[in-house]
Formats: sequence, C-alpha cells, structure tokens
Amino acid sequence: MKFESNLNDKDKKTIALVLGAAVVFLFCWFGIRPTVNDILELDGDIDTASLKQTEYKNKIINLSSAETIFGRAVTDLSDSTEEYYPMMQSSDIDRMMTSYVLEFGLYPESMNITMPVEPVVEAPYVYSDIEQVTVTPAPLPTATPTPAANSTGSGNNESSTYMPEQIDSLFVPYNDARTNAVSTASSGIYCVTLSYTVTGSEEACQSLIDDLSVKPSIRLTGFEWQEVDQIAEEQEDGTVIYVDSENVRLRVDFNLYMTDIADYEEVVQEAVDAAVVEE
Repeated sequence: MKFESNLNDKDKKTIALVLGAAVVFLFCWFGIRPTVNDILELDGDIDTASLKQTEYKNKIINLSSAETIFGRAVTDLSDSTEEYYPMMQSSDIDRMMTSYVLEFGLYPESMNITMPVEPVVEAPYVYSDIEQVTVTPAPLPTATPTPAANSTGSGNNESSTYMPEQIDSLFVPYNDARTNAVSTASSGIYCVTLSYTVTGSEEACQSLIDDLSVKPSIRLTGFEWQEVDQIAEEQEDGTVIYVDSENVRLRVDFNLYMTDIADYEEVVQEAVDAAVVEE
C-alpha cells in the first residue's frame, strides 16, 4: 500500500527540522546534562574538601602549639598568685600575725579576724590609673569564609552552603579573656579582714605601718593612734605618782589576701593519667 500525503516539501522539511531538534534536545537532556551535573557537583565537592583540608590544617597547627600556650598559662597563673598567702584557717592567721607583730617588739592586745566566704570583689584605689581607665570589651573576631564554587546543577551540593570555621590562634581567646576581665570575682582570691591593736614604742608602731603598706598581699585600710594609760609608780615615801609609759597604742585595719596555690602542671598530668586509665 502506498502512503500518500497532501504535505508539500516545505512542510515536510519543517517537520523534519522540528523532529531533529527534538531528538537533539532529548539527547542533551538525558545524555549530556547528567554528565555535566555530575562534573559540577564533583567540582563543588573538591572545593568543599579543599576548604575542610585548610581548616583542619589550621586546627592541627594550633593544636601543635597548645603545649606552648599551656606553659604560658601556667606561668601566668603562677606569677599572679606567688605574692598571695596560701589558704589558711583563722587560727593559722592569728598565729602568723602574732609572730609578725612580735618581731617589731610590739605587744599584741587584741585581734579581730573576719574570714571570707567567697572570692573578693575588689575595687581599685579611687585615684589610681586603673580606676581612671574605662575598659571597653574588644569586638569578637568575625569569620570571613572563602566562598566555594557554586553549582547550578541539581542534587545535594554541600559546597554551596558550607561555611568554613574561622580558626584563630589559641592565644586570641586567651588574650581576649585577660583583656576583657573587669572584675575580680573569678580570680579565686579571698580577702580576710583584720583589725589589730598593739602597744609599744612609737617608732616600732610606725615601722609596722610602713611594712604593712608595702606588702603586696596586704592592703592597709586604716590605722588609729591611741594613748596608753599612765603607769603608777610607788615612791620611797609611800606615795604613788603616775608617769608616762613612753609607749603608744596603735590599731591597724588591713586586708590579707590569700588563694589556693596549686601546681597546675601536676593537676593536668593527673587528669591525663585518669583519662588514660578510663580508656
């Protein structure tokens, strides 16, 4: 049977062009497009892996310097606590300060000790330089990730949303914490309030005041001179006269600062040993 059509040659060519274009489109859509998408997705995965590799390298570099930072932290902690007294009970403080006063040739009459219950919140001297400085916390560093290549293909492209973590030197948070510290509440320093009354020569009392005022672990908060009662002396004829004792009475008020002085390297080593045992 012969198939006949009333289509002219121009219509036949148009239909042939449309069918050819459709074939080419279908071939590109189902043949070439998946391959292109796979290539773009693979490129995105490579970019993401490169970013992660750089991030991990930075972390490894920082971890390799952790020992140095730990050594500095231990040194800073030791230097900042070496001037303070160790933690003591009130009885220990009483014995220590009594011996201290006796070294000046003074007679201790009374002592009032107020023990702390929490770390001290200390304010600087009102006319000191540190009191005049307004501490403004430094702004936190802003992460600036390197953008990965964007993929226009379909599928789960991790590189289009991956934000690499900003890796700063381990010294940055350590220095920021020290710079932005504006309170002594977390210092671990405890303040003992003492009021001591002694008698002795005026020179010895003045020496006591001078020595207390220069001790880094003691803060002299006040003192008061008082007169000592005259001494009764019996004369040869049986009469009694009152004469000056040539001594004075001094009340000194001061703060004594103490802290728990720990061997931080030993503490960390014990923690590491305990972790190894648990494993």
